Amino acid sequence: MSCSSSGTRSPEGGRSHSTPQKHSKTESLMTRSKSFDVGNTEDSPYSLSPIYLDSFETENDGRDSHSKILEDYSETKCPGDLNLDKSKSTSVIERSLADMHLSPWETWLLNKEKQCRIELQRKILEEMRQEEEKRKAQEKKELQKRLAEEQHKEWVRKKQEQERKEKEEKLLKEKQEKELQEQRKSSIQERSKEKYQEWLNKKKTEEQERKRKEKEEAEKRLAEQRAKKEKAEQIFKDWLEQAKNKPPPTLNSYGYVNGKLTGYYDGSSYPAPSFYNPIPWKPIPVPPPPKENVKNPSGNKKKKRAASSLACRPATAMPYKPKDNLRVGVGMVKR
Repeated sequence: MSCSSSGTRSPEGGRSHSTPQKHSKTESLMTRSKSFDVGNTEDSPYSLSPIYLDSFETENDGRDSHSKILEDYSETKCPGDLNLDKSKSTSVIERSLADMHLSPWETWLLNKEKQCRIELQRKILEEMRQEEEKRKAQEKKELQKRLAEEQHKEWVRKKQEQERKEKEEKLLKEKQEKELQEQRKSSIQERSKEKYQEWLNKKKTEEQERKRKEKEEAEKRLAEQRAKKEKAEQIFKDWLEQAKNKPPPTLNSYGYVNGKLTGYYDGSSYPAPSFYNPIPWKPIPVPPPPKENVKNPSGNKKKKRAASSLACRPATAMPYKPKDNLRVGVGMVKR
């Protein structure tokens, strides 16, 4: 809400309805001194009107000055004290206005200025309240932030402690597993050594047994060979003894000597057969092929003579003919 002054009271106490203009520096100083002379206390109503305060160049400067004054005043006094001072100053002003004989316009102007100051004070109090709320919100936010940081630090500490414990447990577990594996490995190696030693002793025993059997078999073969050799020598000796009394070989060849047929031994000739089959050989009977009627393109039919199997003819008994037998005349001389 903007407040403006449209008139003022002359220094001599007369009334004027014209709007006051800005005077020179000397006049402003004089007016300021008169205003201070008229109402130099807080209870003077002239202190409420900006007409007597020409030190403010503009309306905003006056408001800024009032704001600073109220802020400085609020820093030293609480809002309850401000309200008490406000009610006290209002009552004092009303008594002063009642004592002074003011025109309606001056009364309206003073009331207007009073409302402007009340409104300005309300705005300042509202701003202070908002700033207080902002400050409390900021403090609350900082407190929450600090609590969150502390909680985060605590969580990080607990997490690190948990990770450290887990790492220690993991290392301990790995160490135990490694020791267990080493124990298993050592036990396996011991069992392997024992089994290898047993296998080695078994192999040695088997090797000794095999060598013993081979030795026995070799001795047995030598004895058999010796007995066989002795037997062969004995048989050869017997054959030599019998060969002395053996008759001469039979003559298996014949020839003419001095015009006479005579026999002689020929080692290159075949020996005389000792057996021959008395049953004569007969051919295997083969059935005749089936007859087929073949048409002659010229119209002349020729009969095909079926191939007849040869009649089985009894073969005459033929004596064995040695390779070197000699025929004399028509007959055959047998040995």
